[in-house]
Amino acid sequence: MNNHKKILFAFAIIFLFTSAPAFSQYSSQTIDDLQKAVDTFSRDITKSLSFNSTMGLNWSDAFIGKLFPSAPPHFGFGFSIGATFLNIDSINGLLQNFDTDIPVDLALGLPLPGYTFEARLGGIILPFDVGFKFGLLPDSIPILDSYGIGIDYMLIGGDIRYSFFDKVPVLRLSAGIGINHLRGGISTTIPAGIPAFSFDNPVSNITHTLNVPDPVIGLRWKTTVFEAKAQASIKIPVISPYLGFGLSYARSEAGYEVKSNITVDGDPISDDIKRLLQGLGITSITDSGFDSMINQSAFNIRVYGGLSFNIAVIRLDFTGMYNFMTSDLGITLGLRFQL
Repeated sequence: MNNHKKILFAFAIIFLFTSAPAFSQYSSQTIDDLQKAVDTFSRDITKSLSFNSTMGLNWSDAFIGKLFPSAPPHFGFGFSIGATFLNIDSINGLLQNFDTDIPVDLALGLPLPGYTFEARLGGIILPFDVGFKFGLLPDSIPILDSYGIGIDYMLIGGDIRYSFFDKVPVLRLSAGIGINHLRGGISTTIPAGIPAFSFDNPVSNITHTLNVPDPVIGLRWKTTVFEAKAQASIKIPVISPYLGFGLSYARSEAGYEVKSNITVDGDPISDDIKRLLQGLGITSITDSGFDSMINQSAFNIRVYGGLSFNIAVIRLDFTGMYNFMTSDLGITLGLRFQL
């Protein structure tokens, strides 16, 4: 199985652990219950998403050298793949609103995988370098389409680092800033049963029922992260150990999406009911579905480090990360060409 298929199966497993059990084991909940659940989900996942977006560009060298003047010019390109692990308690907090939880014991947490293609260029005259990263999965994947699973994944980012003590032959120390944008989601059809959500009409004092037959349920998220970071590395033959620290601020949006031929009390949804549901926290609603996305912002602190094995112009990076705000862990493996 190639790397892309492994990534896709990892996304599918995450979704099947979380969403499928949730919507197949209950008969009725209230819209208020649903909105409280998504509010908690969005708050908890915001910090984990910003942490996940920092995968990639965590190269072992705190500074790769100048592009000009330099002989040879310094640059590199490659890829990295890995995962961050979401706290299982926060995920189960959402699922318990649907009388279920994650049916496995995941010691590190729920894996949220990702990958990037990367490039880094040395600076001109001044001791700085610039990095770029990009990861994308196509909208339609035949192997997942056949199981009714859809995915969305895009990660794009970049950074600039300035080097201190660049004339010291072994030690490298740099400080920099970066920006990352992560967009993701995963969805599937839930064929078992017809989910129903009740809600009260304060004008008529009537309790209505929102019926959602054969829904396609999706979790959606996106975040933009601004980070300041510092890194130190030691360059010795064969291996390069390194350690870094990052402080970030994230603006995020997370929630759910439901696609279905929905009705209220068996009838098409009227404009009055649509306005009522929007007042209860539903972002948008039509006869073919509804969604709720909640905006959040959060600061994050992380530490990362590891080592690379250096064989001529090839670098093999092993990186571990730790999120101080959520106690989430992350691991990545990178392979690149570097001069």
